Amino acid sequence: DLHFCETDELDLKSQQLQRNILNWVRPDLVVFSGDGASGYGPNSTEPGWFKKCWERFTGPVVDYQVPYIYTLGNHDSEGELNRTEIIKLDSTSKWSLRNASDGIPDTSNFYVPIFSSRNESELAANVWVFDSGREGCMGAHNESWGCIEPYVLDWYDNTSQKIKQKYGTNVHHVAYYHIPIPEYVDLYNRYPTYGVAGEGVGCPDVNTALFAHMKKNGDITANFVGHDHYNDYGGWIDGIELIYGRKSGYGGYGDIRGARVLVLNENYDSQGKLNVTRMSYVIYENGTLEFDVNPVYHKDTKNGCSLPGRHAAPVNKTTQLIF
Repeated sequence: DLHFCETDELDLKSQQLQRNILNWVRPDLVVFSGDGASGYGPNSTEPGWFKKCWERFTGPVVDYQVPYIYTLGNHDSEGELNRTEIIKLDSTSKWSLRNASDGIPDTSNFYVPIFSSRNESELAANVWVFDSGREGCMGAHNESWGCIEPYVLDWYDNTSQKIKQKYGTNVHHVAYYHIPIPEYVDLYNRYPTYGVAGEGVGCPDVNTALFAHMKKNGDITANFVGHDHYNDYGGWIDGIELIYGRKSGYGGYGDIRGARVLVLNENYDSQGKLNVTRMSYVIYENGTLEFDVNPVYHKDTKNGCSLPGRHAAPVNKTTQLIF
């Protein structure tokens, strides 16, 4: 959540934070997990507004010549461009991996394969990217945050089977999307978590069953989301890790800034079998590192999914499960 184009001053601060983190981490890949731009910002309906914002928030990564992934948040498409137009614009960048990635055309639903450094024909890891929408779900739940729609889950199921058929099951799968699924509430209320839980969960009030699909497909073992700026907590449900990123930009609400870094380690055993392990940590804007250790249970609870416009004030809502 960078939230560019609220003011020029805030954008300059956000760019400096980006450059600092790029210098410290030296990443192989950067993921923008939504809300790169604040579509409610001044002049957001004027022609050329979003392109200016996009050039600003991708600028430091482009300057460092780092490939990047961009999936849309709820605020990106509130300005002059719709979601299809934004993806078409992003696909014009040579550093955007949407260019060379298979997925649902003109959307931010795609996957990025990562091949072994030792055997370039062997798939080591796979990054799934989903569009969790803006507001409303399945054409009926208009007072809900957006969701990962059923047609996207159908694409995920079909593509998951094709990847297994071609590369087998020894692949490390992770997923990025913006709006957390309702299981992030269940995680906090019923399971040990690490990290900061400073507000409610802005999830859709309809559970379209991404988590159930992940369990059925048996591939994705980690989810990374944004949206709720005061949260960077994570934990495990049934062997699948649900993790928040760390708010990065000076725009939007929230004054705890940094980034979450994902490290994938490629290892081969004595028989030559590949094993990829995962760890992540938060790096704050002052360079301090926070590693995910000692998950704990909580005495307080998060009461369902918060409504659009009420990030920090969750309300009781009934979650519907759609299969």
